[in-house]
Amino acid sequence: MAKAQAAPEKKKREFPDVYALVFLMCIVAMIATWIVPAGTFERVTEGTLTKVVPGSFQYIDRVPQTPWDMLQAIFQGCINSAGTIFMIIFCGAAVNMLDESKALTAAFSTMARKLRGKEALAIAAVMFALGLGNAAGVFGNLGTAIILIGVFMARAMGGDSFLGFLIIYWGLQSGFSVGFANPGILGVAQTLAEIPIFSGMGPRVICCLLNICYLYGLTLLYFKTIKKDPTRSLNYEAGMELKDYMGPMDGASADDTKMTKRQALTVAVFFLGVIFCVTFTILNSWPAKKIASFFVGLAVVTGILSGFSMNEIARKFIKGCQPMVYASLVTGFASAVAVILNSGKVIDTIVNFLSMPVAMMGSVLGAGFMVIINVLINVLVPSGSGQAAMVMPLMVPIADLVGMTRQVAVQAFQFGDGLGNLLTPLNGPMMGCLAMVGVSYSKYIKWAIKFLVIQYLVAAVITMGLSAAGWVGF
Repeated sequence: MAKAQAAPEKKKREFPDVYALVFLMCIVAMIATWIVPAGTFERVTEGTLTKVVPGSFQYIDRVPQTPWDMLQAIFQGCINSAGTIFMIIFCGAAVNMLDESKALTAAFSTMARKLRGKEALAIAAVMFALGLGNAAGVFGNLGTAIILIGVFMARAMGGDSFLGFLIIYWGLQSGFSVGFANPGILGVAQTLAEIPIFSGMGPRVICCLLNICYLYGLTLLYFKTIKKDPTRSLNYEAGMELKDYMGPMDGASADDTKMTKRQALTVAVFFLGVIFCVTFTILNSWPAKKIASFFVGLAVVTGILSGFSMNEIARKFIKGCQPMVYASLVTGFASAVAVILNSGKVIDTIVNFLSMPVAMMGSVLGAGFMVIINVLINVLVPSGSGQAAMVMPLMVPIADLVGMTRQVAVQAFQFGDGLGNLLTPLNGPMMGCLAMVGVSYSKYIKWAIKFLVIQYLVAAVITMGLSAAGWVGF
């Protein structure tokens, strides 16, 4: 009797890799240019601002994008994001140079010993400093530059790499999302709304502090969860040993050796360099190009101080660049979606369609819905200043029409734009940081979505309350 053939094992269904996900979104965007009518607003330039003319939307001839156009958009997206791409690569190489000397491990091991039992305080100090600083937009592009430092800090405290992401990236976004003095986002939005810049600071400061506290609380909750049950770590995969994805559970390094004088000097110079870079970024608005260039020099100086030869520095620099390629290129792929939609002339159509329901809801309910609309628009236009230039000229007339104050309209935009940054897979820097800590977008969003939804609902309720109170802010 013939032996029955075993049924083929079913493949486990997996969420797409980040590159596969973004490529699928590029395909969807391409198809949208064939389905969604093309349209455009008139735009006028006033000083350095280019803004939409309310009521000027009109349909135009379709510009459908082909598969060949889509592939070229991916290339163009990488060109547009070149500064960020190379900043990630070069910053990663500089941190790796420091790690190769074992100085970074020794430094954080020393820190872990001294802060044993005070990890919550250390996390609070970092997140509140980053959050309050970025409430004024002072840290700019530095999130991706220092994410690996956060990883070393988290592992030294007995956490995982994702904890480093929460400390650094969520720390930065906690203040940036509701920034009360950010000239590039809030300043632009208020200028377009024709209200005093940085007016209405009181409620925004309160909202910002509450948001920092909320994200800090979630970070601490995650830390305590994985300390209690390491298998709940987002870095955990079946079959992994604890040391493969978590730092020592007692918060002390397995290699508890003291730092040498050379290592101490190397770490001191490296962190002084980072402080110097942050200072110049704040004072002189350094773009990604200058930050990346600075870290190339810092990597060379770190190699020399570590006692590496010229050839060793070159090899270790390239070694540090290699793991950053996956994390950096995703920023370019993510921006390709916006390139496709812009080339197909459908973004204005989508924005016009989304803004229409607000006018039918009244000043209070419309204010809450305006927050959600801006979250959705942020998925397509991750740039805060770009989104402000696109939506504020549309939202202001609607606000005037329904009796909503312009200050409330600005706040609805700010909530939607800022809080949406932790959701959209088209946020290149976030996707790059997730790749650097080894966590897929699917794992991240499955863990984070409930917390983000709470943020959006609370933001909508606060905005509705401000609208009901007739908040003008000046």
